[in-house]
Amino acid sequence: MTVPAVDPEIQTLLHTADTGVFPVHGLDAVLADPARYTLLRALPDTPVDDQVKVRDLYMPGPGGQLRLRVYRPDTAEILPMILYVHGGAYTYGSPEAEEGRSLRYARDVRAVVVSVDYRLAPEHPFPAGADDAYAALTWIAAHAAELGGDPARIAVAGGSAGGNIAASTVLRARDQAGPRVLFQSLTYPGVDAGLTTASAREFTDTPVLNRGALELAVRYYANDNQTALADPYASPIRAADLSGLPPAYVAVAEIDPLRDEGRDYAARLSAAGVTTELVQVPGAVHGFDLLFPQARISERSLTDQVRALREALRP
Repeated sequence: MTVPAVDPEIQTLLHTADTGVFPVHGLDAVLADPARYTLLRALPDTPVDDQVKVRDLYMPGPGGQLRLRVYRPDTAEILPMILYVHGGAYTYGSPEAEEGRSLRYARDVRAVVVSVDYRLAPEHPFPAGADDAYAALTWIAAHAAELGGDPARIAVAGGSAGGNIAASTVLRARDQAGPRVLFQSLTYPGVDAGLTTASAREFTDTPVLNRGALELAVRYYANDNQTALADPYASPIRAADLSGLPPAYVAVAEIDPLRDEGRDYAARLSAAGVTTELVQVPGAVHGFDLLFPQARISERSLTDQVRALREALRP
């Protein structure tokens, strides 16, 4: 498979950006190096938005106290709620690491965004992170009044590994008659832990996310347990039945090992009767809108994510 050309602006940013700890090439080497991997987990400097109030709440979780970072526009009105699940190859990341996206969703969707600080692999392999996200969903539905949110208008969103856990959370809510989820927004999601698609096999040296990093991430998340990889809450695309799920927005990056599984999942959702919008961003690499939000294709993608969420959550 020929790797498409990277968007010129993203290509320039890949060459010139001061990326700090996060590498734009060779994430597999970082995940395999304990010293560099520890640095990858450091909390980043976070953006601010004077239109959005940010606070931390704590709830009893499946593995102990679970932190929820709440983003709420400065208003007294009752707002829809978005459970947000950050990415990070199942092994790093935090609500703070994706604060820019959470702030944007809160401000422009006009929603209460609750970002869950779920347990990370390899210390806490599957199903720990998925269990935490589902517990957070049930908690925000039950405590909507405390959050100033509307329990009848809940969406679940996430990107990359967070897209996997977001999709898992929505599946579990259907299977266990949990809170009603109105919409799911999945950005370059990893939904096939078996890494069986053509892009996962052949995009071996793409910027930001490469095949080696994917293999390590899945190995850490599954704790080297092949049975776990087939669990639909670890690989949502393996679910036998996708009917009855909420409408979905799925965005994939053209130059990303996860591209094809995102497209395949959107196709399966649609075939199961789930209203699904699939957007492929030309010239985009994995994580482009988080790493380079100033790029034109990033701004277009973020605006589109907001548009889909607003339309789904409007009264």
